[in-house]
Amino acid sequence: MLGLALPFLIWGVFVVPPMWLQSLHGCFSHYDLGIYVQALARLSFDDPNPWLSARQVKIFNDHFDPILWLARPLVSVLSPMWAALVAEALFVLLSMAPLLWLHVKGRLDRRATALLCAVLLLGPSALDAIMFPVHPTTWSMLPWVLLGVAWHLRKNGLLLVSLVLLFACKEEFPFAGIMLAVALWLRGDRRLAVGVLVLSVAWLGLVNVWRPYWMGPTIDYNERLRRGLAEGPVPFLLDRFSPRQLSRIGTLMLLFLPLSIWAWRERLKPDWRWMLVLLPMLGIRFLGMAWRHQYGAPLVTAAVMGLLPIFFARRRIPAWVLVTTGVLLVTTNESNIKQLRLTFASPSTYPQMCPGNPERLAGVQRGVDYLLTHREGRALLGGNLVTPLATRDELYTIGGPQPENTLVYDYVLVEKPPLGNIQPVPPERIAELISVWRAQEGTEVIIDDAHIFLAKGRFTTAH
Repeated sequence: MLGLALPFLIWGVFVVPPMWLQSLHGCFSHYDLGIYVQALARLSFDDPNPWLSARQVKIFNDHFDPILWLARPLVSVLSPMWAALVAEALFVLLSMAPLLWLHVKGRLDRRATALLCAVLLLGPSALDAIMFPVHPTTWSMLPWVLLGVAWHLRKNGLLLVSLVLLFACKEEFPFAGIMLAVALWLRGDRRLAVGVLVLSVAWLGLVNVWRPYWMGPTIDYNERLRRGLAEGPVPFLLDRFSPRQLSRIGTLMLLFLPLSIWAWRERLKPDWRWMLVLLPMLGIRFLGMAWRHQYGAPLVTAAVMGLLPIFFARRRIPAWVLVTTGVLLVTTNESNIKQLRLTFASPSTYPQMCPGNPERLAGVQRGVDYLLTHREGRALLGGNLVTPLATRDELYTIGGPQPENTLVYDYVLVEKPPLGNIQPVPPERIAELISVWRAQEGTEVIIDDAHIFLAKGRFTTAH
């Protein structure tokens, strides 16, 4: 029982708290925590598609992820930031529930359950996702596990429900639904295959055709791909087959090596039809070079679900598989473990750009409190300060997507370099802007200490 509980203890004690602490200390730039915190703060039946001033788009005109509605009730009892963080932790944690249910029903033994939970909770893809909060792509781990269990147990109702939940996480997943329909057809479930195909195509039509017509212009994420192709096919492919990209793919796949060797020796096979659902995600990850942060979590989760027949065979997993997989969990997570350890051991000094020392935190809080009290007018912020101010209107970030020369801001609130996560703006630019703002006529400096610059006036970034 201790072995089964160990992945949950490690995850709950050494993974989640350090990242929550970094979130509390303002360590994350506007992407993605600030976006979804601002969305949860504004999402309501009166405003089901709220405008995000810092992102300069309505939330569902950016990514179409209505699963946010499942997290919205938490805002009634928690602040928007904590609602987002708790929701993400719950989605990841609850994705283990179907595996524990299989264990209770006798379909998975204790070793298999512990191994699967360890790979899903503590693998490099899951840690990368938790360490880059918050995004519904990470939340998709739960519907992926539900979908995989429904597939193997032939629970058609659960399969359709989990498929809708999956589609609600991000607009790329209906492509996996099309391949699931192919897999169902090959398995002989022809009627269900047609239903899944119709649902997937209808969702794609909703996202790509009806959504722009209904909600207005949407963010075109294919623009990045077109820019890459414009440079020519050779540079395009060289980028995607670069050592950095291949090493990341290898890191994600290495974790499966001990289990694969054992399964090959025992002549146990995964469900190759299920593995078809990986193809669209692999293609999208390859084209977008998106293997890090939250992007690997659904891919690895879906791959793990294809391995369930190996464990259903009731062959006892040898100790060497458990030990070597445990070693790989440590070695493939070396950089993540270092960051988590330093945050856990020295929160007052690490990370260097957002240390949790009392003076800095008190200064930031004074600035946040002032702008929450003075809610009128536009406020220009360092990107990491959107999250604590998410309930305020008219928030903008330095280096954000708003037109640089057209807006005049009534307030500026930034941390002084090198403090604060202000990506993509370099610290030198922030220092230059502070000097200009401080010296310009009509500026009322409110806070100008060692950590924070807060002022009222008429400000622009066109300097």
